[in-house]
Amino acid sequence: MSQLHISAAHAPDELPPMPIEPEWIQEGTPTACGTVLNQSEDKLLSSGYWSCTAGKFKWEFVWDEFVTVLEGEAIIREENGDTHTLRAGDVAHFPRGLITYWEVPRFIRKFFTQRTAEPFEL
Repeated sequence: MSQLHISAAHAPDELPPMPIEPEWIQEGTPTACGTVLNQSEDKLLSSGYWSCTAGKFKWEFVWDEFVTVLEGEAIIREENGDTHTLRAGDVAHFPRGLITYWEVPRFIRKFFTQRTAEPFEL
């Protein structure tokens, strides 16, 4: 058994590019950036930051993701028509397999924690 310890990281001043799939973009030129900062030893649980500029796009969740919105907002529509507006301070869970449609009016920045079925290699 390995030694337990705290894994800490600092939020970066700037996030590296994390592009949205081009075929998912529906309107505008949303620019997404993000990074994973921490992972569990088995690499099944990861956390980090993500941001995106204005635009509309589809997003398919290939893993479970919990988010806390830190800045800005997004209007997110599920395939069933349910719509959620997330703003700074809001938290949400996006289950694996969910297909969503995002409208980011200006900018959004979130902290995320994701759980993957297989180890997530950086």
